[in-house]
Amino acid sequence: MDEFRKIRKEFHVNGKSIYQIAKEYRRSWSTVKTIVAIPEHKIQNRGERPSRKALVITPEVEKRINELIEHEEIKKVPRKQRFTATYIFKKLTDEGIYKGSSKRIRTVVKHIRADRSKRSPKVFLQLTFEFAQYLQVDHGEAEVDINGVRMSGYLFTSSVPGQQIRFCQFYFSKASECWGHFHEKAFIFLGGTHSKVMYDNDSVLKNNQKNKPTDFCLELQTHYKFEAVFCNKAAGWEKGSVENTVGFCRRNFLAGVPSFKKLEELNQYLWDQCQNKILNDNHTVIKKPLYEIHNEIKIQLRPFHPGRQWGFWEDFRVNSFQQITFKGHAYSVPEMYVGATLKTFISANDVTIYDSNEIIYTHARKYFELEDSLILDHYLDQLIKKPRAIRHAKVILEHTFPTFILELQRRLYHKYDEKTAGINFIQTLMLQRVSSAEDFNTAVQLALVYEAISHTAVKSILEQLQISTTHELVRDDFPKIDHHFNLDKYQNLEQHYD
Repeated sequence: MDEFRKIRKEFHVNGKSIYQIAKEYRRSWSTVKTIVAIPEHKIQNRGERPSRKALVITPEVEKRINELIEHEEIKKVPRKQRFTATYIFKKLTDEGIYKGSSKRIRTVVKHIRADRSKRSPKVFLQLTFEFAQYLQVDHGEAEVDINGVRMSGYLFTSSVPGQQIRFCQFYFSKASECWGHFHEKAFIFLGGTHSKVMYDNDSVLKNNQKNKPTDFCLELQTHYKFEAVFCNKAAGWEKGSVENTVGFCRRNFLAGVPSFKKLEELNQYLWDQCQNKILNDNHTVIKKPLYEIHNEIKIQLRPFHPGRQWGFWEDFRVNSFQQITFKGHAYSVPEMYVGATLKTFISANDVTIYDSNEIIYTHARKYFELEDSLILDHYLDQLIKKPRAIRHAKVILEHTFPTFILELQRRLYHKYDEKTAGINFIQTLMLQRVSSAEDFNTAVQLALVYEAISHTAVKSILEQLQISTTHELVRDDFPKIDHHFNLDKYQNLEQHYD
């Protein structure tokens, strides 16, 4: 454009000829002639095309696209099942109302969706629930550190709508046994049961294909005597109180991924935090102490009698390692049950194994990867027959022994050959079956003091403790093995029994 104006200036102002200008600017004679001949009023519109209407995106096309998007909104079509631009392009082409490219349709669909979202802002209704009649329950994902291992799980929460009374617990699963256990804890915490409990459409509680509560949900309602109320799909605002509670508890109680030694410690911490909030905080709107609101709610709740353990029964066959396996975790039983099929009750925290109606053992339920529950006493009968396996047996390596037991083991292996030392060590451990923990610990410590470390020596000391009428005084006199003891009657035990 700059050269264009210079050429016109040379001709109209400086009076140069077309031939001179063409030579100087290295343009053809015809080009220069055309430039200087353009009227001034046409220069302003030079380079612009005359306006024209879109020949492809007609009002009919835009109307049809809007109809398809409205269909999605009316039927509340999930986002992943909405009409794609490719689908709309094919449909409009088949209907004969569009003859352009798919690229152009993608652009138009994108703009129409953006415009519709601006024209339809989200609006909310303020809800009010009858005082003390409703409880809302939900869960959300969270992370914690348990004994140095970072784990993902579910933070179950309950909230009394509008009253800011909150309760939460953490679980590694969201199965029915965890739902049941949380309800038990929540009703204990609140001091009774509400007449109605609100949920979303979780598959544990509701069969969405049949649009009916599951058998577990019916059992839950029958036991605690409340009515389950389910929100409409994709309508979390209907239980906005507990939706906010999930975030509140995560931000205030689990910020920074706190560390705990075990799950029970974490849940006790959450219990205490919820209780402290009620005791020390005021309602943020009405400024009333939360403990007063809580007391008013408890008066209207239905009586609650705790004690229900939630879980499910399953049969397991005991393998040759004396174990049943559930979800990749092994739980041990005594050797006599190898090959048997045992009924097992699985709850959120425990795995209880039965022989008919008698409990064989109750294990703490395991959730960590590659973690098993192997009980040393279950393997002692097998180990005494295989003493050379003691050094490498998984149950021995994973068991946490007191310092004095490890010292006993060290001395046995120093004094005897491997087989004899192993037999003496296992026989000594088996004495725990016929004595109290206190008597056994005292006997082993006294045996170490007087170097009477064989199984028979420890057994003799234990028998003396059990028949003595003054052994309580003996324990008081000897709280630690590094003290000086007046136990002359034990000094010859080694020579009698070795």
